Amino acid sequence: MQVPVERLKSHPDSVKKLLLDHVVLGQRLDLGIGADLSFTTLGGRTVNIKSKPGGLVANGAKVHEDKVDVENGRLIILDNYLFPEDLTGDHSFLQDMTEVLSFLQSGVRVFQHLLARSNVTKLLEKGLHWRVSQEEAYTVLVPTDRAFQRWHPIDWGFYPFSVPEFTEGVLMNHFIKGNIRQDHLTGKLTVKTLGDREITFIKSAGKITANGVEVVKGDTPVTRGNIMFVSEVLFVDDTVVGRLHEEHRDKETPPLLAFPWFGSQFLSHAFLSIESDKRFMHITRFLNVADLVPHIPGAGYTFFVPTDEAFKKLGLQNAPDNLLSNKEGLLVLLSHFVKGRLYDRDIKNNTTLTSLSNRTLHITRGPGTNGTVEGANIIEKEVFVYNLGTMFYVDSVIFGTEIPEPVTETTTAVVPPTTTLRDTELTVESGTYPDALLDDTIATTEADRSETTTSIPNTTV
Repeated sequence: MQVPVERLKSHPDSVKKLLLDHVVLGQRLDLGIGADLSFTTLGGRTVNIKSKPGGLVANGAKVHEDKVDVENGRLIILDNYLFPEDLTGDHSFLQDMTEVLSFLQSGVRVFQHLLARSNVTKLLEKGLHWRVSQEEAYTVLVPTDRAFQRWHPIDWGFYPFSVPEFTEGVLMNHFIKGNIRQDHLTGKLTVKTLGDREITFIKSAGKITANGVEVVKGDTPVTRGNIMFVSEVLFVDDTVVGRLHEEHRDKETPPLLAFPWFGSQFLSHAFLSIESDKRFMHITRFLNVADLVPHIPGAGYTFFVPTDEAFKKLGLQNAPDNLLSNKEGLLVLLSHFVKGRLYDRDIKNNTTLTSLSNRTLHITRGPGTNGTVEGANIIEKEVFVYNLGTMFYVDSVIFGTEIPEPVTETTTAVVPPTTTLRDTELTVESGTYPDALLDDTIATTEADRSETTTSIPNTTV
């Protein structure tokens, strides 16, 4: 494939990347060992070597010569580039912008990360892809890492950019149609973003602001456009984040609890949440004695929580705290837990769930109701326990009729009939508690650099 000289001259960063993607450091590759090979280039790309009837092929390029030794290295002659897709056609503004940002050592990594993981890339490609004959240009205002860090909880809390649809909207509103240059700005200029919001540039005494946010001095021109850097994330403030937080409690990261059960963060946070609610005095005292931690480690569960009235209906309001601490009691308690974080939308009519006691829970739901679980009415839905799981409050104890009658000094213990619960084997969940504090967290510190002086290693090009 022939690449025009003009193309190479106008894209020096692309040329550098092209060369790095064709060099392997530290070894003389031997392609004639008779096996398929894979290796990584200096540019971090993967090359796959395969043996085909016509000879060796490297990422689709035919190998003409596999062993041309030179001083300090070896040449492998190909009939094409290893990654030709990087050189075909003209880059869009988005491609050139991404390429330029990737060469910055630090400072804009959060923006790059959010842009890469969101669907905004596809949305932008539809509006930002064109050929050389077209003259449209775009400007992007890139918030620095410090701008995003303002909204990141120090240890735990709500991070607004963990909500994908919100993040996509924010990113879209940092792109502007038109090539805006700082030197050309005079006085006041109001423009529309690709998300249909307004940005007003004001230039005064050599200082430029965008909607009151300081613009870092200096442009970074790219093909058909310009990159500017801003010190704050536009269209995000405390009111916006507060409203978003109320709508997305399930995205909030929790503090790490050492009590009541360090190994079960969901159970601990759920317990502390309902312990302060007078509607749940009985379930909390039963949970406090029962050893559920081995069966509910870490996070990612749904808990159907019976109210005090649910236990009163069974005459258990005066039952001892250890009523549900034996095998049969544990199975009843575990029947109120489901693996996985369920939402209201998951409570569908005529569906079933499998509880941690391995019992099947039957769901019924009529129009305008919250639904029932094994006949227990859901009286409050989607009570989020941070991002660890969900609770649904119910008015009956699930499989409550199978709870053995409590033993007292004046009564004889009643041996319950054989039930499915009694015959059910307890399942102990394995695994460790994932560090929720690292979810949606972007590392923005620069990698440690070390400079060493060594002899030139064997290198394959």
